[in-house]
Parts: sequence; structure tokens; C-alpha cells
Amino acid sequence: MKYKKHLKIGLGVLIAIFILLNVAIIAQAYSLSHFDENARPLTLDYKPTFLESVKIAITGLDLPRPRTKSFPSQPYDSLRIPAGEGRQLDAWLLHTHRLKRGLVIAFHGYIDEKSSMLDRAEVFLDMGYDVMLVNFMGAGDSYGNQTTLGYMEAENVKYAHNYAVSQLQEDNIILIGFSMGAVAIMKAQADYNLLVKAIVIEAPYATFQETVNARLDKLRMPHFPVSGMFTFWFGKINGFDASKANPQDYADKIHVPALLMCGGKDPNIPEEETERIFGRLASKRKELKIFPDSPHESYLLKYEKEWHNVVSAFVGNLEEMDVYSEEGDL
Repeated sequence: MKYKKHLKIGLGVLIAIFILLNVAIIAQAYSLSHFDENARPLTLDYKPTFLESVKIAITGLDLPRPRTKSFPSQPYDSLRIPAGEGRQLDAWLLHTHRLKRGLVIAFHGYIDEKSSMLDRAEVFLDMGYDVMLVNFMGAGDSYGNQTTLGYMEAENVKYAHNYAVSQLQEDNIILIGFSMGAVAIMKAQADYNLLVKAIVIEAPYATFQETVNARLDKLRMPHFPVSGMFTFWFGKINGFDASKANPQDYADKIHVPALLMCGGKDPNIPEEETERIFGRLASKRKELKIFPDSPHESYLLKYEKEWHNVVSAFVGNLEEMDVYSEEGDL
């Protein structure tokens, strides 16, 4: 009898732990995919108190809505891009002072906003491209408060591209994105086969669960069972199967020319993941560039001249080529 009683107690404790773990992970998944207008800005030196740490563990971290940190040094146009169902995306349009060669559309990373791509914009402006910098949903003055690490953002990429074609009459378009922005571009190309000249993708993760694992490693937490549970609930809360939201799979359907970049000291995106994505890119015109000492940040911070040279050479090699995708013949 005592054995059965102890067994019931043990099972009860395990069930309670399982339920509490799920509740905590659900809270984390929700908080990390929804911005809070009233949350205080996060700073690099932010260290939560003990009580704040307990609250974060139970209810999740309050993510402040990303707001503009800096502005272009030259005049720009403010755009409102229709994104379906009455929604709008907030964007800037910067004009080159050189002989115009086309348009670059830039997409920012997770918990960030369009001004974070201004350093890349300056390079493309100098190369003769106008640049459109777009705030994803949840950022700046764009619609909503949700973020999905690139999954739903892919539709934002489509709307920005369509706006450039229909309203700006652009037909020579390059897409560039960092981290989540790169993932969104890859999914958009896989889903919609956007008519673009090329894509420049910086630091995309290979699979959703691997990017979760990388964050757990930084927290010194075990992958099992947290990684799988978080992936499940993140997708469930946001209406998609996160276990299948894998950029390495999107790469199989990308036929346009692609320049893939990563940092050799990026704790979030190991080189092996980047090389795996590169190997699966279906494009016959693709390049891989690794910046050895760069962590998960703009590569221009440590390699400004080299980044400029790599991108300039990549784009220059495409100038006289017909690179628009045609039913998979690229």
C-alpha cells in the first residue's frame, strides 16, 4: 500500500512539474513573440533584480516595441506600404545621388528596426542604388505587436517588393536582410518566387529549433525537453508549425543569385549552419562569405571595407546578366 501511495505521489509531482514547465514555456513563447508598448527599453547593461528574474522566469520578459534609434543623414521619403486587411508597413526611401542602377530593399533583425540597416544603405547608395528600409510588423510605426522570427515577416517582404514594383515602377531589385530579415527574405523567395535581381542574406539560422538551442546554450540550459516544447508552443501561439519553419528547407527553392554571409564568432549562428544553408541553395550563382571575428552584429563594424568590396563585386558580376528566375532554369 505504501508503495502505491508513494507511486501516486511521485506521479502527481511529475505531472505538476510538467504542467508548470509548460505554463512557464507558454509564457516565454508569448512574451518573446509579442512586443509590449509599455515595457521599458532594454539596455546592454540591464541586470534584473532577483524579484525581476523570478517574474521573468514565470511570465516572460517584457519586450519593448522597437523604436527608431537613428535617422538617415540625407533627406528621405517616409512611406506607408499596404500590407493587406487595412494594415500598413512603415518604411523610408533614400535616393542615390549617383546614376541610378536599381533599388535595394533592406530588412532588419529580431527586436530591431529599420535604422539598424542604415550602414548597409550607405554602401548601396554609393553604388548607385536607391534604398528602401522597411520596419517589419511590430516594429516602429508598422502594424501589430507580433514578431515570429521571420515566418510571418515573409509576407511583409512580399508586400514591400510588390509596392516597389507597382508604385515605384522598379524592375531591378535586390533584397538584403540581417538575421530574422534574412530568414524572412528566404521564406518569401521560397513561397512567392519574387522577381528580384539577387538576395544578400546575413546570419540566417538553419532551423527554428537550432536557433532556440543556441539561446539555451547561452543560458546554460539543457536542450531537452525545453527546446522542443518552446518550438511547439511558439508555433502554436502564433499559428504555424515552428518545427517546419526551417530556412535550410527554404534554400531548396531559392533560384535567384544569393550572397550568404555569417560571422565566425556568432554564438547564435554556427558556421556549420551557414555552410549547410549554402549547400542547399538552389541558385547556380551563389557566394559564401565568412567574417572571422564578427559576432551576431553588422559586419561593417569590423569589416567595413571588406564588406563593401564583397558586395560590390557580387552585384557588379550580375550587371550584364539576365538573372530573373524562370521556372527553375537558374
